[in-house]
Amino acid sequence: MNKHLRLPRLVAAALALASWPLSGLMAHATPAQAPNELGRVPVLEYHRFGPKEDRWTRTYDNFRKDLAWLHANGYVTVNAKDLADGKLEVPAGKKPVVFTFDDATAEQFKFLHDAGGKVRRDAKGQPMVDPQSAVGIMDAFYAQHPDFGRAGTFYVLPNPFEVAAESGDKLRYLLATGREVGNHTYNHGMLKKMSPNQITNEMVKAQNEVVHALGRSYSFSTLALPFGIYPKDEAGTQAVIAGGAQGQAYRHTAVFLVGADPSPSPFDKKYNAMKVPRIQAIDDEWKRHFRRPAGFVGVNEEAFRPYVSDGNPATVTFPSKLQDRLNPRAVGNRKTVQLSAAAGTVLGGGGPSTPAPAAPAATAPMRVHPGYANAALPAGGEYVGGKIFHTVQKGQDPTDLANMYLAMTDYYTRPSLEKALLSKNGLKGWIPVGKRIEIPGVRASAVVPKRVPKPRTFDARGIYVTQTSAGTERVFTLVNQMKPHGLNTVVFDVKDMDGHLAYDSRVPLAVSTGASKGAIIRDVPKLVDRLHRQGVHVVARQALFHDAFLAQRAPRLALKSKSGKPWREKGKLVWVDPNNPEVRAYNLGITKELLAMGVDEIQYDYIRFPAMGAMQDINYSFDTTKTPKHAIITGYLKEAYQVVKPTGALLSLDVFGVVAWDEGVDVKHTGQRIEDLAKYADVISPMVYPSHFYPPFLGHKSPANEPYYFVNEGVKRTMKKTAGTGIVVRPWLQAFKFMVRGYGPEYVATQIKANDDAKGIGYLLWNAGNNYDIGLQGVSSVEKTKAALKKPV
Repeated sequence: MNKHLRLPRLVAAALALASWPLSGLMAHATPAQAPNELGRVPVLEYHRFGPKEDRWTRTYDNFRKDLAWLHANGYVTVNAKDLADGKLEVPAGKKPVVFTFDDATAEQFKFLHDAGGKVRRDAKGQPMVDPQSAVGIMDAFYAQHPDFGRAGTFYVLPNPFEVAAESGDKLRYLLATGREVGNHTYNHGMLKKMSPNQITNEMVKAQNEVVHALGRSYSFSTLALPFGIYPKDEAGTQAVIAGGAQGQAYRHTAVFLVGADPSPSPFDKKYNAMKVPRIQAIDDEWKRHFRRPAGFVGVNEEAFRPYVSDGNPATVTFPSKLQDRLNPRAVGNRKTVQLSAAAGTVLGGGGPSTPAPAAPAATAPMRVHPGYANAALPAGGEYVGGKIFHTVQKGQDPTDLANMYLAMTDYYTRPSLEKALLSKNGLKGWIPVGKRIEIPGVRASAVVPKRVPKPRTFDARGIYVTQTSAGTERVFTLVNQMKPHGLNTVVFDVKDMDGHLAYDSRVPLAVSTGASKGAIIRDVPKLVDRLHRQGVHVVARQALFHDAFLAQRAPRLALKSKSGKPWREKGKLVWVDPNNPEVRAYNLGITKELLAMGVDEIQYDYIRFPAMGAMQDINYSFDTTKTPKHAIITGYLKEAYQVVKPTGALLSLDVFGVVAWDEGVDVKHTGQRIEDLAKYADVISPMVYPSHFYPPFLGHKSPANEPYYFVNEGVKRTMKKTAGTGIVVRPWLQAFKFMVRGYGPEYVATQIKANDDAKGIGYLLWNAGNNYDIGLQGVSSVEKTKAALKKPV
């Protein structure tokens, strides 16, 4: 973590190679343990290595002993991504451990050099690893104990491992040997002092550094948070998790903290992928968490209940007494197996929706909620006269209880219910076992999805909301912020351009690929219902064919290059084939799910072919000389419209603003022929952001600073191209400062006036960070002007 100066190179060079001091130290066999896949997973955190132990430095000899103790006690190495993805595929009876290395210090990975200073290479020409480095020590241990593995995640900074000329070879070696490289930001700065844009640049520059060193594309999966400190606000937090700039996108499926405790199992309700704790690998922490004396390499029992594998990736096995901790959404399509107190005795199995029944309580009036199809209450719960009371069981805390009962209450998020639960019962944060409490906000019945149909000419004026905002209370904060300004619509992401689903989809391909992994919206019908109660028109935004997740998890569905391999846009595998029946059925399945959840409108984005990269290298799955791309895109839309229209919902489309200018090359590339698309949709939303018309555009040297012209002209041109179809033109307007001189409320107000003058019906404001303070000031300015004009003179 850059806490101290680097170890002098001459000192490092003088270190003698050490032999393994392990003979005779592993006389005890690993104790047999029953499977428990709700146990904790230690994530070890290393920084520097050297001859002397201190707060941020582990000696090489102690590191060897760490490996020996873990092996003796039944551990097997996995990468951070394996934990984040819930794929802890280790042999039965074994326990996973994650090695993480921060800062890419020189001692973590060194090559051997000849007398002339050149890297020594083996008979195959591969660089030789110095055994007196962390990677060399792990490789040597792996050679003796291949069952232990040698996985590890290296959170790198610029100039990885401090020898610039060797960085590429070292990173390639790590990936080739099953390790992983993660994001640690570019400058290792204090994120709470940075703006969302600065944070995004930190993430992107770090990823670009690795891409440059590797000489090929690479996307980080996980992030080690500098100093373990998150940004100060939600916009900054969102920038930590996902974003993009400089042509580089990122999305972290897990964020790791500094120190703390062993991580909860990824199947445990307490597991938070955005706040994964780690254990500092120093003697004091080994003693505290593992009950391991300094230097000890024998067998002993940990101070925590460890994750023990059942050896079957298709099942999640755990003691029945831990059933209340199980997170069914994380389990996905795996089967669950519960064990009795007698290890190995199976009580029940099946999917996560069929847990072993709790023993009936004779004194409880009802152990089910009748308004939820008689759904069983958690152990300790009882339904009495429309209320739920709960007698706290061993191991249950307020967080557990909020997770257990959230679906049966009016509360939208776990933190909001947890806070209300404590307040309702006069508690401060800890609840003694046996205490009887009341669960607040209990619903009489489950939400019944109900749409509020609107005509296509509805004057929808609204904002874009990210998955992160939509899955938290922030969505309602944004609604409360926008409504006084006369806005009435929320467009929230349900499937983003990376292919990640915001909710727990049951579409088979979504289940098999894990597209809903880490889904942040726990209850879409509840979200829709609450927005409806606030008078909001609810639009679900679904990106279609730009789907990096699906393309990478199911390459057979990706666009193909002429080499037969999946086609890549600027080195990235991100596009699926719009002509592939499986791709089309997948997206239609998602649309059907959303309609069943009561949304008022489906909005399609990326309903096109790619428009950048080596498009001449694409080997299309259809004969482009006989079937133009726009026929493929329009064909899908026609099929979708036949699904949406009978439900009373609206179907809207996002299209490039430039397409309205009828640039033939754009239509040819994208397949977005507006006059054809307009026949099978209710609303079309050209993205007429002035900053996205790159100069010089038809003689305009600075389009970003001509908001009136590009919005007004874009809307008018779109209306002209769709004349006679009845489709409504509702543009996306720029509510961000990119490339704009003097961005402020007037900039947004000018765009709204330009749209009004062009006779567009409604508008939508786009800000990727959901920061609408300036945008709403612009809206207010327009509304005040309109009100003044209406007043009698």
